Amino acid sequence: MTLADLTSARGIREVVDVTGGTRSFYNQPENGMGLAEVAHRAIQRNPALGSVRVRVVPNLPNAFYNYDKGEILLGIVNPAVLAHEIEHADNIRQDGMYSKLLRVAQSVARINSSLALPTVLALRAFVHDDDKRDDILKTLAGLSAAVAAPGLAEEASATTRALKNNPGSRLQMLKTLG
Repeated sequence: MTLADLTSARGIREVVDVTGGTRSFYNQPENGMGLAEVAHRAIQRNPALGSVRVRVVPNLPNAFYNYDKGEILLGIVNPAVLAHEIEHADNIRQDGMYSKLLRVAQSVARINSSLALPTVLALRAFVHDDDKRDDILKTLAGLSAAVAAPGLAEEASATTRALKNNPGSRLQMLKTLG
């Protein structure tokens, strides 16, 4: 299904069918119409967004925009969440260099996360000078923050733009996005 499909009753019905009924909308069936409104507004702003693929994955505990496949994956079917993910799609699709930067930062952040515990254990085992070990850890923490910065900036940008374009309560949206 595409984002354009979500602007129709048939598309919303498909979401309801995939998720097992309106209970998946946090017992709020009006969220289905909220999805349609969010999708419609996004496509009005940028018609190219209509072709973005949207996949509902009921067992997924969250939602995200898959940069590699150019699709929105929704585990949480909520207008606020959809609006946030649409903003990721819009940001990424507009600037190829930005997309490359985020992909590299994401890859480095994954590697960094995987190596964090082994690195700390190795430092404890092999670097016996407390001051030297602290200096190394501070340097590594700074590098980790620098690597995470593009992703955090993208999250802030997507949330800010989603809030601006949200048809509903901004406070409720912030609560939903956490």
